[in-house]
Amino acid sequence: MPVTRACHLLGVSVSGFYAWRNSDKEHRFGVVHTDAFILETLKAEIKTVTKSYVPGVLVCYRLLRQKGISIDIKRLRRLMRAEGLFHRFHRKYVCTTDSEHDLPKALNLLDRRFDEFGINQAWCGDITYIPTAEGWLYLASVIDLGTRRLVGYSFDRRMTKQLVINALKKAYENEQPDAGCIFHSDQGSQYCSQAFQETLQEYQLRSSMSRRAQCWDNAPAEAFWATLKRETLPLNGCFNSREEAKRHVQDWLYYYNGRRPHSKLGMKSPNEYYVQLLNSI
Repeated sequence: MPVTRACHLLGVSVSGFYAWRNSDKEHRFGVVHTDAFILETLKAEIKTVTKSYVPGVLVCYRLLRQKGISIDIKRLRRLMRAEGLFHRFHRKYVCTTDSEHDLPKALNLLDRRFDEFGINQAWCGDITYIPTAEGWLYLASVIDLGTRRLVGYSFDRRMTKQLVINALKKAYENEQPDAGCIFHSDQGSQYCSQAFQETLQEYQLRSSMSRRAQCWDNAPAEAFWATLKRETLPLNGCFNSREEAKRHVQDWLYYYNGRRPHSKLGMKSPNEYYVQLLNSI
């Protein structure tokens, strides 16, 4: 009997039937898990998957769904807060982009098409600050859009062109991309500098830049920074020293590539997704 006819006879909507069929068994048959069971399962998953870092509530929600546990995300957020698993510090946004300059700027080659590239076909770079009691520690990153892997990074106590050049050099040494790979960034003076642009030309990379004051033009980099700070900053939002910050953040960077589930990658880590793509070629 066709589904439409059966739903009509039973007095239920077709969309409601498919929503019921596609839900997990616990939700389908009305099983309600206790708070203690949910927290016990979540802690076990966090220990297994992330080892020590507590991911955001959305990642935790998906980890539980993979275990066949249905829970309202508002309830999960409440439980995590009560258990001290969801306490990350959020600082007021500080703009690090200096676009008030007369240096040449590249066109936006990506146009927010972040998910259309293969391995090392397009990279995005950005700079963020890490707050410490000694002052800012700046971090430049290079992310491969095809796999969301961090392929290069660099720390410095000053936000200079050498900071981003060092990150780019590490990325190129690690990956050796084919000529024509896009490097996307904001219009900051560091990325527009002659020295950085000459390094791009030396590596045969194509420069691409976000439009002015359009942070969503480099959304993957912005999302990466938000995740890093949410999962690494101390409760007071500030590390004791630059050395402590560098050590802690560097540990997280290795964790991000190797173990952290990524929602854009089907809850695989960037390294796992990279291997999956290689095996599919």
